[in-house]
Amino acid sequence: MEKLIKQLKEFDNIRTNSINSGIIWNEVEVAKCFYPCAEVFLCNGYFLINDEYVLDLGSIELYYHEEYDGGIKDHAMYHTNERLPKSYKDKLKKYSPENLPYFYKVINEHSGYPYFKIGSFNLHQSGVDITFENEEKGYRASFLIRAYRMQKKDDFNNENILYDPCSSHLYDDMYNAGLLSIGNKSTIVWVEYPKGGRVIQRPRRNLDKKPWQFMLEGLKEIK
Repeated sequence: MEKLIKQLKEFDNIRTNSINSGIIWNEVEVAKCFYPCAEVFLCNGYFLINDEYVLDLGSIELYYHEEYDGGIKDHAMYHTNERLPKSYKDKLKKYSPENLPYFYKVINEHSGYPYFKIGSFNLHQSGVDITFENEEKGYRASFLIRAYRMQKKDDFNNENILYDPCSSHLYDDMYNAGLLSIGNKSTIVWVEYPKGGRVIQRPRRNLDKKPWQFMLEGLKEIK
């Protein structure tokens, strides 16, 4: 997994160089910075779960939000301070910090959602994100696993298996693969495997027109 973490960190290096070069920093430039990451995740390997199941990514969707004033905003992204529920804020005002549950204490300490550790899996109502946020520079970044194939390790070379485009199905597939079960010692590792192919960009599905969806060309997808 170290290579994936390194690649996600490279997003910040490319971002910094782009901003320092004096270009107009916008959604198109964000996509350019993320493209090398997309190539690695889509073309050069897969996740192996418990040495039995392969999670093969076919399409991923970028989310990027800058918390500071005047920054790029991604209003569709869940893990941002502007999406912090009013009920949370009300509870922070109503109770003293020492009486708050742990989750609220963390929000109180960070003046909003804490920043995820890079490479964290974030499960939310639309599916599973892989995150690469940066607290020092005040931005949130993640990508949703939009289309994928979950299959037995022995079936991985079966190219006839379709990609599932329903991102929330990944919950059930991950549970069926033995993740997040009481008493089960689960492992997720990254296996380098040059699948080849080419990454193409499209606007995000059912959202705005930001060019932040990345997918394998010729993706075998359920319509």
